[in-house]
Amino acid sequence: VNKKVEEDVAKACSKIKVTLFIPSLMHPNISKLKEDVSKVVKECLIDAVSQIGALDIKDGLSSHSIQMDVDVNVSAPSKPSPFIKNMEEREDVIKNLGPGLKHVTHFLTVYSAKGGVGKSTVAVNLAYELARMGGKVGILDADIYGPSLPTLVNPDDLVVRKSELGSGMVMPIEHRGVKMLSLGFVSPESGVPGSGAGGGAAVMRGPMAGRVVTQLLKGTDWGELDVLVIDMPPGTGDVQLTICQDLQLSGSVCVTTPSKLALADAEKGIEMFTSMGVPILAIAENMSYFDSDDGERHHPFGKSIRESIEKLQRKGLQVSKSNVFQFPLSSETNYANDCGLPLCISRPINASKELDSFEQLASSVASQLFLLQHGNVQSDVEGISEPVSIKIGDKEFDVTSLHMTVDNSKQLFRIRLFSNEGATELKLDGKVLRMWHPKLGTPMQDEETVAVTQTSGCGTNHNVEHRSQQSYFFPCKLDKKGLYGYSIEWADGATIIYSMHSLAAAAAYGTES
Repeated sequence: VNKKVEEDVAKACSKIKVTLFIPSLMHPNISKLKEDVSKVVKECLIDAVSQIGALDIKDGLSSHSIQMDVDVNVSAPSKPSPFIKNMEEREDVIKNLGPGLKHVTHFLTVYSAKGGVGKSTVAVNLAYELARMGGKVGILDADIYGPSLPTLVNPDDLVVRKSELGSGMVMPIEHRGVKMLSLGFVSPESGVPGSGAGGGAAVMRGPMAGRVVTQLLKGTDWGELDVLVIDMPPGTGDVQLTICQDLQLSGSVCVTTPSKLALADAEKGIEMFTSMGVPILAIAENMSYFDSDDGERHHPFGKSIRESIEKLQRKGLQVSKSNVFQFPLSSETNYANDCGLPLCISRPINASKELDSFEQLASSVASQLFLLQHGNVQSDVEGISEPVSIKIGDKEFDVTSLHMTVDNSKQLFRIRLFSNEGATELKLDGKVLRMWHPKLGTPMQDEETVAVTQTSGCGTNHNVEHRSQQSYFFPCKLDKKGLYGYSIEWADGATIIYSMHSLAAAAAYGTES
């Protein structure tokens, strides 16, 4: 072996640096990713060395004789931007968000339709676990009637300061690497009912509550965030609708207990968010069980809700058994709440089960948000999973970036689809779409159409024999439902929400026929 060449190769191999550019440092397996990249680079180096002229790796030049030092660094954009699938809407979306949210990538809601199930506990610990993974994270306490954040987290600095972004803008409080704001942190001198610690009851009507939440959300300079976790108030009222309309939510986490009563209310929340085009990324089954001293596991509120998932799937709701995470009934969690030091910060040694559950939940949420940025949807819902693309002719088109408009004068819809090679526009007849299943993306029979329109909020004036007459369909109105699809208010009173996949499939079907 040429000694000089071996020395040069050894020197080169000891100074290998690799930089990975990914959308966010909030990656569920960033350590393993770095290890895998390092391993592949070393294998490539060994292969390359073995190919050099007279050198034979078997003659002494090997990974054992050469110290291979591969330094893998991971980098993310310094200025995150909102996740917007359809770039044609980018300017309008960013303008609507305002200056305080223009560098927030994902908006994630944590909700429960019933109070007292541990929603805020899950929201706070999820935020800190996502931050521990490497993400830039914020949390907004949107429960203005009963703000929990000031109890669950005891920041070192409670002062809410003014921001330089503009008049009326404030900076969030930052504690242990997570930015946060709650009505409970706002000065009682603000004049908002219920503001400040011990500020009394927040007595206000729904519209005013919506305005207060909007001010907390858009009047705050959140800076650069990978995700803003929004701790929603219980129920399905004005605050929830305000947030869904103001933001393009990337997803939602449902919190419930295994009891039938809590699950019945959780189902209403799942239906609401699905109708608003917000995917359910996970279900946190809180207070699921406890283990007694003799090692026996008890389920005080009933067995796992996984048994109820199939029922939700049959109703067309996008929920997955694999994304149900069970949390024990825990004195450690309760003690952490009372101390104002979230469990995922204090990390007591006796709370391994609780911490494992939060780690699994955060990893799943981070994975799905990461996949979402690359046009993928994680789902195991049999029969109604959402394909990422659809084939029309010999080309594949991205379903999630679909754009739709209506031409009432010609009584048709225009569907615009995008691919790596360009875009195409298809015309969709209103009669075809009205006879199309809004979730499954397949043609329907008359009796199916009646069932769908009845569950979609249409009036009693809908009549089966009128379906063949286009005049009963138009004029109609469109309303985009986030990343999910479009709501169509037909002229006969029916309002139906169609998924992006269903619309793309209908347009392709119309083209083929």
